[in-house]
Amino acid sequence: MKVLVTGAAGRLGSAVCARLLEAGHDVKATDYKHREGLAVKLVHADLRDEIAVYNLLEGCQAVAHLGNHPNLLAGPSPQRLLSENTTMNANVFRAALDIGIERIVFASSVQAILKVPNGMRSEPPYAIPYLPLDGDVPCNPGSNFYALSKEFGERMLQELCLARPELVATSLRFPLLIGESWIDRFTFGGKPSDRSCFNFGEVLGYLMFSDAADLVLATLEKEQPGYHQYYPAQTLEVRGVSVPELIREFYPTVPLRRPIEEIDSLVDLSGLQRALGWAPKHRGVVRFAE
Repeated sequence: MKVLVTGAAGRLGSAVCARLLEAGHDVKATDYKHREGLAVKLVHADLRDEIAVYNLLEGCQAVAHLGNHPNLLAGPSPQRLLSENTTMNANVFRAALDIGIERIVFASSVQAILKVPNGMRSEPPYAIPYLPLDGDVPCNPGSNFYALSKEFGERMLQELCLARPELVATSLRFPLLIGESWIDRFTFGGKPSDRSCFNFGEVLGYLMFSDAADLVLATLEKEQPGYHQYYPAQTLEVRGVSVPELIREFYPTVPLRRPIEEIDSLVDLSGLQRALGWAPKHRGVVRFAE
């Protein structure tokens, strides 16, 4: 399968390119930034240019669309970020539909489902609709223009799937994406960490770049026709504190989908495991300072 990977110069994009090549796929990589050492030749292009996007997608059977401004601190003003991300998404999705591409993976964000007004960290009480979280959470971007751009992208894909039932489109609502060095700082056995270091508003969710790349591959290869959305987060395991204890302390008013003593994780990945056979391979264990 020939796959266009947008945002290929980023950490996620470069990991996805390498994983797709390893699995035997033909990869076309594009970004407007240059980066040395990629596993595949980089085609420089601006996704805000709709004609350039058609040329990029020609001959491809699938697209992993990872190329957006990554957060509210990425450089543009909030309104320009919203405009440009929406333009990029519309250009990629519409061109893919016109050319006849049948598989689209979109890098959405946890911020589209958990209201984070400043784009960095929410404050209690947290806007969490229920626990454990899963991919069925409705969008709740609030006034976060980055999150709104992701919600609009998801909505576009839903409508395109209604227009073309054979289309396979998936939004991956990625949590904080990290490398191994970040996990090493908080691994159990090291210095206990102050609770203020952790983002409880996103239920301690994270994902390693390598696990995210594996998920993109599984989605492209295994997903069925129609629109799908997932929250592919794993949560930090807090040594010496059970999940029910975390819920009682940090999420006392959040509705629970099953009895509290039966909840062993703040995120439910069972839907992903059933659909794609995917589960993260890495685990982060932390200790809270007293």
